[in-house]
Amino acid sequence: MLALKQKNKLAFMLFLVLVMSLFFFDSMTLESFKSNKLFINEFITKNYSLSVFFFFVSCIVLINSPVPFAAIIKMLSGFFFGFYLGAIYNIAATILACLVGFSVSRYAFKDTFEEIFYERIKKIEYEVEKNGFYYFLTLRLIMVVPYFLINILAGISRISFKKYLFSTALGVIPASLVYANGGNKLEQINSIAELYSPDIIIALALIATLALSPLVIKKYHQTKY
Repeated sequence: MLALKQKNKLAFMLFLVLVMSLFFFDSMTLESFKSNKLFINEFITKNYSLSVFFFFVSCIVLINSPVPFAAIIKMLSGFFFGFYLGAIYNIAATILACLVGFSVSRYAFKDTFEEIFYERIKKIEYEVEKNGFYYFLTLRLIMVVPYFLINILAGISRISFKKYLFSTALGVIPASLVYANGGNKLEQINSIAELYSPDIIIALALIATLALSPLVIKKYHQTKY
């Protein structure tokens, strides 16, 4: 009965997100923000605190949504607030969004998400509990798996909140800096794909490799001795 109620609530939330996404679909493009730059700047100047609040709320909703608007809103941090403040707001909002997603997965919809995803992580449950910090840190850095899915999987795993928090806080920084920098130079950019030059991709891959290397070394010594 409880699982059924959770499924109904989850279905309703997804429906709301999809409806909102369809409503804002045409306006959530880089070109639309460029063309409305003067209006946006004027609004932010007159309503700075409210603008920051809206940005945080948008990040929480979109980062935890399967709708692919999270990258756009993260990039707009630099466009709205400049590189330095944009990067700070971007990092803080992303961490907060990931913690909300984790908490929803672990405490609000645990039974439902376990029914959907648990079979996929059951075989590595102990490994995630023991070394989840390195795995989730690496997943954040390489940005191949969507954040909302990482949040769900972390929530139903046995990773501690402390390890999840630190892996998230460290893992979102490089991408947030890339997005904030791109947003600050939005006039020169036509698509999000342009942010990821070969140099950026190589740098992120190296950082992810370094993040995972302590675990690899640990595993090597365990098998050797």
